[in-house]
Amino acid sequence: MSLNSKIVSTYSKSIFQTIKASSSTTTDVFIIGEELSLLRSTLTTSKKLKAFFDNPTYAENQKLEVLSSIFPGLTVTMKSFLKVLKERNHLNLIPQISDSYTDLLLEFKNTTVVKVITASTLQESYGKQLLETLKKITNAKEVLLEVSYDPRLLGGVIIEYKSSAIDASILKEFSLFFNEG
Repeated sequence: MSLNSKIVSTYSKSIFQTIKASSSTTTDVFIIGEELSLLRSTLTTSKKLKAFFDNPTYAENQKLEVLSSIFPGLTVTMKSFLKVLKERNHLNLIPQISDSYTDLLLEFKNTTVVKVITASTLQESYGKQLLETLKKITNAKEVLLEVSYDPRLLGGVIIEYKSSAIDASILKEFSLFFNEG
């Protein structure tokens, strides 16, 4: 684990645990997640903002002022968190902190993300059956499918979960068939 990923993990865990311990409802945990997601998408979709935040020659005060002007309605908790990041010169880590925080939220909700690659669109009945099967396999209350399409598969499906993949595509069967000879 790199130094940056340790720092990011520490920030996301600390804000998550702080909110969870200090709040009477779990809603605040999700509100902070939404705010981090908004900050992340703003910083990653604008090339100028990304360059500004990644440039160490700009003062952290300037960076915080920019965020405050774009998002004047942030919660007190988020404003305090951003001040901590400013003091430590880590405002540029917001996108990674948001990703790490999202992972914590998924774990908190007992939700699993599974990537599905198909050659064509899934029929609704297959999709429902796949979701139920994946819930059983992953022991999750909820499964979020990230579906993408790759017509080169010819048919079938590839399922990726954590660091494993199940390739049940026709392309794989053809490649196995032709490699036998």
